[in-house]
Amino acid sequence: MFRVLGQRQQACEGLSRRDVLHLGALGALGVSLHDWPAASAAGPRERVGQGRARACILIYLFGGPSQLDTFDLKPDAPDHFRGEFRPIATNVPGIRICEHLPSLARRADKYCLLRSMNHEHPRHGWGLYFMLTGHRHNRPDLDAPPTPDDFPGLGALVNKLKPPYRDLPTAVTLPRWNRFLDLPNDYAGEKAGFLGSAFDPWLVKSEGGGQSFRLDELALPDDIPIGRLHERRGLLDTLDRRLAQFGERGEVHDALNAQAYRLLSSRGVRRAFDLAAEPGWVRDRYGRHPFGQGLLLARRLVEAGTSLIQVNWHNDGSDVKSPFWDTHKDNFTSLKNSLLPPVDIGLSALLDDLFSRGLLDSTLVLVMGEFGRTPRIGQVIRNAATDGRGRDHWPHAYTVLLAGAGIPGGTVYGATDDKAAAVTDRPVSPPDLQATVLQLLGVDPGAMIHDRQGRPHHASTGQVVNFRSVL
Repeated sequence: MFRVLGQRQQACEGLSRRDVLHLGALGALGVSLHDWPAASAAGPRERVGQGRARACILIYLFGGPSQLDTFDLKPDAPDHFRGEFRPIATNVPGIRICEHLPSLARRADKYCLLRSMNHEHPRHGWGLYFMLTGHRHNRPDLDAPPTPDDFPGLGALVNKLKPPYRDLPTAVTLPRWNRFLDLPNDYAGEKAGFLGSAFDPWLVKSEGGGQSFRLDELALPDDIPIGRLHERRGLLDTLDRRLAQFGERGEVHDALNAQAYRLLSSRGVRRAFDLAAEPGWVRDRYGRHPFGQGLLLARRLVEAGTSLIQVNWHNDGSDVKSPFWDTHKDNFTSLKNSLLPPVDIGLSALLDDLFSRGLLDSTLVLVMGEFGRTPRIGQVIRNAATDGRGRDHWPHAYTVLLAGAGIPGGTVYGATDDKAAAVTDRPVSPPDLQATVLQLLGVDPGAMIHDRQGRPHHASTGQVVNFRSVL
């Protein structure tokens, strides 16, 4: 259904403004836009200094990838630390990564490995919240569901603070919110929290085994042509004039309606989501798996004008006791056969595609999870189900990959000790990373936002990382 989101206000008849607009929009439009956030209408956007990035593709590997088995291998460590994988040379002298990432090894000149990420808590929900909001959750003992008092995630901050571009939503998340299959709730940290649900990123779900992405919410009913839609808009205008007689202010609703009509009539919006428009060889290059097709859609959204696209790891049907990148059991087999190949193929294709289209210099690509994995194989920190070939949670040192937007490629920022257990050089916290992303996107990390009690908060409390200091 079409909803107007914002503060609840009362009209003279006793109905709230939300109720009246809700009913009027349903009757006049006859369309469904229930997943479309009213971000462009629910509040002012602050214009801040120019950043290098026009867009960001945030790739979230939910569960926590192992730093020792991806980008920070320690071949000289004892067997029960270093594991089964061996490092291979990249196209940048001195940088070595996992042997099961051969395509990314040939593209190391395009990315920076931030090996000094760290925080203190080994729990998925807490780590995800900290990574995406830049704030510690006030309930570290829980994998908390979203609440209206949460700090906003990156997508919501961009929705609030970055001017919109064209007709596309400013922030999109696909193909799902992060959650484990045996838990009833999504995790806190990905939505707008105290900014209000109007600033939630737009969730775009996949279908057909991750090979397409549906846009039912932007489809007109068969019996409503564009001409009839314009007539129904007149009915809504009449409703707004009646509300104005009661002293109601309609700026939010008017802007939302305008945005809805632009979306419904925009060929560009539909075209951006139509993966079938891509040549077959391009889709093959990204990989005909949900992760690869999600990255391809992210590239198309960057071209269309979306500012932040978060690509979450898909429902891959993995064991609920060791799901996704949470490799408590048989870490090495899962990585080798199921997890690393899609990332190697899809991320390599994305980097090449952005570069060849002249988009990499203005697009930040960010690959991360909520933490790393234990240096000692089989070491139990949080989950007693960790077996003798698995790795448990480890937040004290892990790796994030960054590319584009002026980030110097072919570099390593920070370092860990001989077992990838502790940061030894240039530590970076989640707030620092968040501040850096905002700065690159042209959003002032010091911009003020307000919670539901009207209390002011900085968009970020972190320090912007100077990646060029490694040159």
